[in-house]
Amino acid sequence: MAINLLNKLSIATVSTAAISLSLLSANPAQADGFSDGYEVENWTFTNNNANGFVNTSNAPESISLTGGNNGSGYSGSSWYTATSLADGLVSFDWSYITNDVDGPTWDPFGYILNGVFTKLTSNSGGKNQFGSASFAVLAGDLFGFGVNTADNTLGAATVTVSNFAAPQSVPEPGTIAALGLIGLGGLLTKKKLNASDN
Repeated sequence: MAINLLNKLSIATVSTAAISLSLLSANPAQADGFSDGYEVENWTFTNNNANGFVNTSNAPESISLTGGNNGSGYSGSSWYTATSLADGLVSFDWSYITNDVDGPTWDPFGYILNGVFTKLTSNSGGKNQFGSASFAVLAGDLFGFGVNTADNTLGAATVTVSNFAAPQSVPEPGTIAALGLIGLGGLLTKKKLNASDN
């Protein structure tokens, strides 16, 4: 009788520990930098009536994105995008400079989420601006960074994105540990059933 009670308590303890660990690990893992599924080869650079470019030579630590200045007098965009690997938060730091003689109004920087540009620079700010930003994504969302240009003249803007983090679809160590505990609980149960058959 005491052995059966001890066995039931052991199984309950293992199950409780496994559930607790899985709840603690509910947050997705984060990629640090342009790595862990977000390497630069997994991103797409797109110019729309612009001659901008992306410099990835400092990846995975940072990338630099330069907007258009093709002299056309028309608006354009230079976007650098990737697909989110999991639900979670994208966060990054940014440092912006514009060479446009008329200031940042004409060459704004922002982030992209499913084709929608959200401006981060301030029209009334200086030619040099910086900040941090974060936004939520779902697995499969298209997100990234963009430098738009209102007129493609009088100088381009460049932004450096650093301290980039985005959600990964890789389980955290706590999740793996919880699965191990569940397996251990199953082995204990099987062993106890075999012992009671004898």
